[in-house]
Amino acid sequence: MHELGLARSIAGIAEENAKGRTLKEVRVAIGPLACVERGALEFCWGLVTESTGIAGVELGFLDAEGDTFVVRELEFMEEA
Repeated sequence: MHELGLARSIAGIAEENAKGRTLKEVRVAIGPLACVERGALEFCWGLVTESTGIAGVELGFLDAEGDTFVVRELEFMEEA
């Protein structure tokens, strides 16, 4: 299940780019030829992020073309 490794990589990218800001959602673009099972990736995301600084952050999906797999967007909580 390579989705576990992908989830770890996504979490690392998200934490690195958050720079202390509170994340709300991480969106990844996945193409039909990327050989990534969205349900498995979402499950692994929950495992990888629990008990971390990004626990509870949603993992969202965007449709892409071909074999695309990329972290496309990070959405942050608005600060009051």
